[in-house]
Amino acid sequence: MKNSIVKIQERQEKLLSLLKDKNEHSVTELSEKLNISETTIRRDLISLAQMGKIIRLHGKAVIQTTGEIDTSDNEEIELIKEKLAKTAASFVKNGNIVFINSSSAALDAVKYLIDKRVTIITNNVKIATLDHNPESSIILSGGEIRFPKEALIGATAENFFSSMRSDISIIGCYGISAENGLTTPVIHEAKINEIIVKQTNGIVVVIADYRKIGHSANFKSCDLEHVNYLITDSFANQESLKKIEDCGVQIIQIQI
Repeated sequence: MKNSIVKIQERQEKLLSLLKDKNEHSVTELSEKLNISETTIRRDLISLAQMGKIIRLHGKAVIQTTGEIDTSDNEEIELIKEKLAKTAASFVKNGNIVFINSSSAALDAVKYLIDKRVTIITNNVKIATLDHNPESSIILSGGEIRFPKEALIGATAENFFSSMRSDISIIGCYGISAENGLTTPVIHEAKINEIIVKQTNGIVVVIADYRKIGHSANFKSCDLEHVNYLITDSFANQESLKKIEDCGVQIIQIQI
């Protein structure tokens, strides 16, 4: 099964390489260039559209130019993130103290905690815009606000998290790989993520859509030995997932 998924992913990468000229290409044209049936091409285009990588037109396709890492202007990517977040929220029990980091994917999980009485501790200012269970408590860490992400960073935020413990942490990342663990391009956020993981009494749940799997940024948040669960989607690279799994991380793949 995994071998067949790898072959599909390899075929789709070839398809994407043809679309990278940003021109519209017909199904017939793509079929002829790759020597693949039009039925298979259509099936691959449907998957790539669900991934937010292309836009399907009438009998044609063009590459998607929005939705790179950590952007929110791609509806398909947002749909994937919502499904992953809902699964992550299912790990939270009534009465839990929950750490949420500055990731938009982790913040999405809060939407699915409205039926639970919890204490949410976060450095994500955007949490103030969400609806919450009236019996829940929302605590912001304090610190310097980093725009445009609206994340609280700096010594104040770091000291705040260092003084508390959580029952569970839900965190997002820029990249996750067996080689480099959880990483982010922002050194101040990496430090807070490191503290969040360290101060978690229970499980650490990482949300990462297919774009993050096998990728790395400059600053490490933690090694994979500190991660209990990785929640990702069915489009994630299987070889990278296998390496992550070999590090002891339990992987949950959501079918998209």
